[in-house]
Amino acid sequence: CYVMFIICVSNLCWAIFLFQICKICFIFASCWRHVCIICVFCVIVASFLRHFCIIFDFCENLEFFAAHPKGYESNNQKTLSQRLFELRLRLAFVLLNQDDKSLNDYGQSIINLLIAQTQSLNIESFVVRQHWQIVEKYRDPSAWNALTDLDIKELFDHIAPLIMETGQDESAKRFDVLLLDLQLSVLNGERKQESMIEKVILIGGRLSKKASIPAVASRMESIKLARDKAFWSEGSIPGIERIRIELREIVKFLDAEEQPIYFTSFEDEFEGDHEEHQLVYNINNLEAYKRRVEHYLKEQQHHLVISKLKNNIPITKGELSELEKMLFEQGTIGTKEEFVKAYGDQPLGKFIRSIVGLDVNAAKAVFAEFLSSQTLNSKQIRFIDLIINYLSQSGIIEPERLFESPFTDLSSSGVNGIFDHESANKIFQLIAQINHNAEAA
Repeated sequence: CYVMFIICVSNLCWAIFLFQICKICFIFASCWRHVCIICVFCVIVASFLRHFCIIFDFCENLEFFAAHPKGYESNNQKTLSQRLFELRLRLAFVLLNQDDKSLNDYGQSIINLLIAQTQSLNIESFVVRQHWQIVEKYRDPSAWNALTDLDIKELFDHIAPLIMETGQDESAKRFDVLLLDLQLSVLNGERKQESMIEKVILIGGRLSKKASIPAVASRMESIKLARDKAFWSEGSIPGIERIRIELREIVKFLDAEEQPIYFTSFEDEFEGDHEEHQLVYNINNLEAYKRRVEHYLKEQQHHLVISKLKNNIPITKGELSELEKMLFEQGTIGTKEEFVKAYGDQPLGKFIRSIVGLDVNAAKAVFAEFLSSQTLNSKQIRFIDLIINYLSQSGIIEPERLFESPFTDLSSSGVNGIFDHESANKIFQLIAQINHNAEAA
């Protein structure tokens, strides 16, 4: 009877109140029949009182979880090793595009370090094996020649998280992050370099007070250089790198900075309008419905048919029909009528492809023959990279998009300003093939 009582009463306050009544009644109950009557009475009272319960959802949790039933997965914080790998890669990419040969050599030395880090990854590690296809690709030094934006994205997504620089002091790695980021900011002419230079000058000042330590005293010349504003006015990349190499091993001797303690006292006042919501959401909330649909499809990317759509593999009408049944009959995204009301009457295959995108390697495979059959200049290669990147995000690309931004950023005439008539027609044919594979054959 107690279990029955607890299951039926949903509101905690009323549960406590009714529980106290039951305790009193049970004392005076003369038989189990009376106990059962009391329980039935409690159920009836609880069912009546629950209609008067009000949930104040100030932060709109009901709306959020209607669109995201499983909530958001928190982003993992990047490790210092990962941040260093990404910074070095970005810095090397900029250095290799400079006219100064010494900067090119410095950029290549960074690339060699990144190659060595990639080759040293433990191939027996379960985590590494999950990214084995990409790891194996970039273990080959030739894969690092003429890196494109898509290659860098692959390295960021698959290689950088695997890098672990063990055996190094954390403060040294933090100093590396600061100085490498500073070099990149100087090369790109970013204003944030000013605040970073101030940090390095401050570190130099604090190190100068540690002259009693032999390791610090032996590097006093570099410490003075780091504090010299005339040195920073030149903004020499080799000079900044020298400061990094000289000081990274001695920053560990700095005392930990004391963080100030702040006390706050706020009074919250609600001045907005309240709005009633249904606990069971329906298609009337189209934005929430759309978010729920897109979230569900991205979760189901490994489903056979959805995986085919993502990897540019043709599908049959039977497969599409089975997919449609799975989507609309299991109830997660509602009925087909609700779907049409939210998105309009459009081909299901193309719609799913537009949500999950096209796999980068599948897109590259389509254009592989086109790229290898002729010699392209840097603008033409960049244009093809833009198409592949667009497809990886949107899944489908209509031909007219090639005459709009971002494709017109390379030439105001779009594809016709980059390629001759024959090559442009070949690109249109390849795009038509990709789009056609999102429809049932």
